[in-house]
Amino acid sequence: MFLREAWYVPVTYVRQYGSRRALRRRQLAQLNRMLAHARARVPYYRAHPAYRTGPLRSLAEVARLPVIDKEVLRGRPVEELLADGAEPGALPTFRTSGSTGRRVTVVHDHRSHDYHLASCVRRFLATGRYRPTDRLSHIRPFAPPARGYQKAGLFRRHVLLTDRPMDEIKAELLAARPQVIIGYPVHLRALLRALGPAELAALRTTLKLVMTESELLVPEHRALLEREFGAPVHDEYSAFEVLNIAYECRHQRAHLAEDRLLVEILGPDGRPLPDGGEGRVVVTAFMERAMPLIRYDLGDVGRIDTGPCPCGRRFRTLRLTAGRVNDAVSLPNGRQLYPDTFLHLAATFPGIAECGVVQDRAGAVRLNVVPDGELSPAAWDELTAGVRERLLAVAGCDFPLEVVRAGSVEITAGGKGRFVTSDVVAPVAPVAPVAPVTPVTPVAPVAPGASAAAVDPARTTPA
Repeated sequence: MFLREAWYVPVTYVRQYGSRRALRRRQLAQLNRMLAHARARVPYYRAHPAYRTGPLRSLAEVARLPVIDKEVLRGRPVEELLADGAEPGALPTFRTSGSTGRRVTVVHDHRSHDYHLASCVRRFLATGRYRPTDRLSHIRPFAPPARGYQKAGLFRRHVLLTDRPMDEIKAELLAARPQVIIGYPVHLRALLRALGPAELAALRTTLKLVMTESELLVPEHRALLEREFGAPVHDEYSAFEVLNIAYECRHQRAHLAEDRLLVEILGPDGRPLPDGGEGRVVVTAFMERAMPLIRYDLGDVGRIDTGPCPCGRRFRTLRLTAGRVNDAVSLPNGRQLYPDTFLHLAATFPGIAECGVVQDRAGAVRLNVVPDGELSPAAWDELTAGVRERLLAVAGCDFPLEVVRAGSVEITAGGKGRFVTSDVVAPVAPVAPVAPVTPVTPVAPVAPGASAAAVDPARTTPA
């Protein structure tokens, strides 16, 4: 596996500079290989009539296929979505962070996972500041296994588990004197609140790069982290279901990993939008073989930028705009407030460090506010009144709102901040096929004893 991963490193690096035409051809070829594999080897797709089609003639035709989401994964045994012969215990297996309170299991095959790991090298190098010999401290909820090359001093990672007391995390981080810090934004903000002026000054003497991941990073929080840490911030967009989706270059534009996935932005009617349109982010990771997810709705809202990036990479760039569409407060006027509203509030309202929202079935909202320091009763009353005024103005209507003091924002099982929880069943715009699929003669199925790799025999493009 290591040799294959090492081979993929230069492959993934070069592909980000290839021509758009060649990239689109490769995406279509890989997508058709994956579809043939899925309908031949995966019970869910094999039994679904919508996938009984021949090869797609263009990438646009993928819009005729259904969109699937987490409810599909939660609503059936994992074996239905696994390829014949795929064994989770022998393959890279993950569980989603559980931001909605329910986690799902996702399985990746070794070849696609190796390609993802190799592509992480370009993620780091794209910042223009990272060097493979840099000291890196990673604040995260779990520790990955050590890799052999780390013993040689390359891509070293010093992991600080988030379930430890912040005083311990802070002390170990200061002792490590890192040049790079990676973490979820919610944990990095907690670290800043714990560091004293002298400790922060000591950390800044070696720090040259901060990298964020796994949560929506609003501009105000990016500015906060850059100002306090004294280093540029580069964000990464990924999901356990499809691994890396986008990585930022030195211009802080998030390039889609288009050599291993197809990204669509869908409007309220379920139709793909042109670049520049804002909608739901739907991804097909076409290299996957163990557990293919075709047109998987991540639940996030974003848009693909229309112009090329000055860095010269040919992969398009994505901008997340509102956070998870499924994590929203529903208002009496029919509008919804997404996580970015409350992240922005915490970043800009004086006296607030963090805040999280819980809405009950009747629509009543409780805003849990973590104060930024000690507040007198009079100051708290003033903050409460100001927060109510701002949120009601943003909502454009009156709604039941209670503001309460909290010690911390709730953290999910996967280590993310749970910023919005709502028990209101709000209508969600349908995401459906654009048109019925006309069945044609299916492609030849894979022989029962064939391996997943046999679907794509090309050694230079992983299956």
